[in-house]
Amino acid sequence: MLHANVARPYAQALFNLAKQEKSENKWLKVLADLKEIVEAEGFSLLINNPKIDGKEQLKLIETILKNDATPEVVSLLNLLSENNRLIILSDIYNIFRELVLEDQKCADAIIESAYDISQTQKDEFEKLLSDKFGKKITAQVKVNADLIAGIKITVDDKVIDGSVKGRLTNLAAQLTK
Repeated sequence: MLHANVARPYAQALFNLAKQEKSENKWLKVLADLKEIVEAEGFSLLINNPKIDGKEQLKLIETILKNDATPEVVSLLNLLSENNRLIILSDIYNIFRELVLEDQKCADAIIESAYDISQTQKDEFEKLLSDKFGKKITAQVKVNADLIAGIKITVDDKVIDGSVKGRLTNLAAQLTK
C-alpha cells in the first residue's frame, strides 16, 4: 500500500460512518468498484497525469459509475478530488476492508502449497486456523511449486512456513552462522 499513511484517516472515517449506519458491506462494494476503476490501465495513466485536474478525473469517475454514484459516494469523491487524493482510492479500499474484517473478527489466509489441495483439506485448514487465531478464516489456495513440498500459510502479518524450501532456507541460515 503505497499511500497507506494518507489513506488511513479517510478509511477510518468511512468505516466509522459505515459502522454507524450499518452499511459496511455497501461501502465495501462501492470502494471495490472505485478501486477497480482507478486501477484500470487507462485510468491509472489519467489519474497520474498532472495536466488533468481532479475535477476532470472526478467527472470521468461519475460517468463510469452512472446511477451508482449516491450522494455519499459523490461527497467522498469530491473530497478526494479537492485534495488531489483520487490516487489513494485503492489504499482506502484495502484499509477499509481490513477494518471491516477486524471488526467482524474475520481474516483472510493464503495457503501456499507445492501441490493442489482438496476442498476438504482447505476446509480443515480454515477450521484449524480459525481455532488458532480466534477469527473466522477464509482461505485462498495458491499452488507454488517453488515450495518443493509442504505448505506456507499467511494470516494477517503472520507466516507459518512448513515447506521444504522454508526448512532448507532456515538450515542454510544456521549453517552460515
